[in-house]
Amino acid sequence: MEQPPSDFKGSPPRGFKLAPIQHLRDLESGSYWPQLRPYFQRPEFHRIRYTILGQTAQADVGTGPVSLRGASKAGELDVAFVADRLAAKMLIAGPGLPDYCLTMVGQGNLVYSGEGCSSASVDPTCGLVYQGNPGTTLASVGSQERLAIWIPGESVAQRLAALMGAPARGEVRFQPVFDWLAPKSAALRQLIKLFMSELQSPAPSVLGSEAANRSFSDLLIYAMLRALPNNYSDEIARPRALATPGTLRRAEAYMRAHVEEPIALHEVAQAAGCSVRSLQMAFRKFRETTPLLAIRQFRLEAAREALHSGNAGTTITEVALRFGFANPGRFTRFYKAAFGESPTDVAGRRV
Repeated sequence: MEQPPSDFKGSPPRGFKLAPIQHLRDLESGSYWPQLRPYFQRPEFHRIRYTILGQTAQADVGTGPVSLRGASKAGELDVAFVADRLAAKMLIAGPGLPDYCLTMVGQGNLVYSGEGCSSASVDPTCGLVYQGNPGTTLASVGSQERLAIWIPGESVAQRLAALMGAPARGEVRFQPVFDWLAPKSAALRQLIKLFMSELQSPAPSVLGSEAANRSFSDLLIYAMLRALPNNYSDEIARPRALATPGTLRRAEAYMRAHVEEPIALHEVAQAAGCSVRSLQMAFRKFRETTPLLAIRQFRLEAAREALHSGNAGTTITEVALRFGFANPGRFTRFYKAAFGESPTDVAGRRV
């Protein structure tokens, strides 16, 4: 059977700030949180509490950390890596968190209990998405590893409204446990695989700038809303009126005017006067492309103009970063594919 892209094989991921936890009391007291700075600094995250199931004396634990916590971030997404040697239980205490958590199990088994489900088993073939509601628990049967992507509830609501073309009537409630191998989950799985690869890369090509982070957040949240069953699934899937060519031109004008800034699809749709879904359909019908590819093309065109008009001291890296391309090598490949010449050729003619 095909395996999901979350198999950590016992190794902590690169690119994460790590907090090895040597003593059970440190895990249960939460004293490790400062070690994860500058990540997970919002006080709400401290409402995530852990206890060991079947209390084990420190003398029986053996050598090495009893647990490992890792933290990273990409734009509005907070990312946690959790590895426990002992059976442990996570509890969301107090008033909870205003976030959704998308979880992938790398090793071991978990039992989830929360809104929409009193008890459900989660293993590496299953995904889990839940709100940070008070009383939510996640218990490991034994040793386990997992990746948790925390997404602000406000961001989910914002993207949902953009998809439907109107504000939602209430919160999104996902079916908590789902099959990673189901056809609708494929795009989401690939995005998370790319996400992990980028977080661990010494020179990220997709998450190396604020503009890239915002585009990726868009992709992940829209993919989650479309792929995972929720109380708005039928409305999201309902056919929408196609945006007119005039609406499309307004969208393109907005994209061109903001080539040096982070651009979110809901902002483009708002400027054009349509929903994100209608915008995507219009780009497919009238331009045979997607809004994100159109944004990239406009950034490339602006970079080309800057290279042609710039002075001899302007470097290719400076131009790439200016227009949202964090990786100069990737920028060069896109540029050559678009214009049939490399940025180096243009820069050489300026000398």
